[in-house]
Amino acid sequence: MRMASEGLEKYRDIMERCIRCSLCKWIPQIQIKSQKFASICPSIEEFNFHNYSGGGRLITALALISERIPYNEKLLEVVYACTECGGCDVSCKYLNDLEPLEVIQELREELVKKGYGPLPNQKKYVENTLKCDNPYGEPAEERLKWLPNDVEIQDSADIGYFVGCTSSYRRKELAQSTVRVFDKVGVEFTLLNPEICCSSPVYRVGEVDKAREIMKKNVEEIKKKGIKTLVTSCAGCYAMFKAEYPKVMGEDLPFKVLHTSELLEKLLDEGKIKFSKEVNLTLTYHDPCHLGRGSEPFPKWEGKEVEVIPRIKMAIPPKPKRQGTYGCYDAPRNVLKQIPGITLIEMERNKDFAYCCGAGGGVKAQFPEFAINTSKRRIEEAIATTASTLVSCCPFCKTNLVEGIEALQSNMKFYDLIELIEKAM
Repeated sequence: MRMASEGLEKYRDIMERCIRCSLCKWIPQIQIKSQKFASICPSIEEFNFHNYSGGGRLITALALISERIPYNEKLLEVVYACTECGGCDVSCKYLNDLEPLEVIQELREELVKKGYGPLPNQKKYVENTLKCDNPYGEPAEERLKWLPNDVEIQDSADIGYFVGCTSSYRRKELAQSTVRVFDKVGVEFTLLNPEICCSSPVYRVGEVDKAREIMKKNVEEIKKKGIKTLVTSCAGCYAMFKAEYPKVMGEDLPFKVLHTSELLEKLLDEGKIKFSKEVNLTLTYHDPCHLGRGSEPFPKWEGKEVEVIPRIKMAIPPKPKRQGTYGCYDAPRNVLKQIPGITLIEMERNKDFAYCCGAGGGVKAQFPEFAINTSKRRIEEAIATTASTLVSCCPFCKTNLVEGIEALQSNMKFYDLIELIEKAM
């Protein structure tokens, strides 16, 4: 008889309290503006079967530790065909207090421990990261090839720019725009050399032990550089440093973490950025999942849950909810609104209830059709605003959303926020 996983077992109470209400599939009712854009879960829209929802995966995990289902290919598909966008988690907590996203992550870690996960293409990303320090398998020595010759980089500075793998190898234009803007406004910054992956592609598919080693290396290198504030333009890197590093490592980081948009907002408030050109665009903004709800730090709580009546428990003292409320939503919008000529129209699903681009959680690697279908759904929502342009703040989102625009043969333009800033300067 197999022993139940201690990792998953600690969530048994959460699994048993799921009443299959399906709130995890939708944005909260009070937020719904139309039936077409009411879903919060890309997976349930793609596969249309309860197992593929947040609640469905809670029940799957419960069945697994209760030995009612075997480890098989279908189980792996259900667990890994999830972008880990956190939408189910936020919607569930609107009325309940369960942790579907934490259970999904723990379930992936359990599959890795048992030797079943991750899936082949995701495993390749992990192998690449361990061998080449990036999931794309690109030579580590070519990581800084994007760097423009006309930008001055300090050997040491209080601000460190963490470029990330996607901007270093696939979206070099975003890294170039970022450092050119920093250089123009006199931001003294340094780079990690060598910079290695933040560990997101390794961690998200359940390889937590390997991810922890990468995290330790990164923290040590950042400390060694004397960096006081780490700035990243990748939402995935931002969420890892801001939320997952302290959780996995069990301690607060010895440096501050900012997204590029937060630093830009600060520079604008201080009058250090001056816009000399109008950018006449009507645009809508896509909240990256990991910049928004995924970047909210995990609250500290020391208490216990007491059963007050059968099946009903109360947290004493009250347990704070990690509900996506304190993600990075305002900074990108505040920056956009200060660019001359910009008109911002919000999509129906935005901020903590934003719909995923479809690329995260290992989905882009293993389920490319699912990823592109999700992107197309998001692009359709952007088109429905009548905006001509879509803007976001993440290189990974840019890749998948641009592919969605192309798949729909839409005329919609796409810019990352930093590209608009450079254009206006």
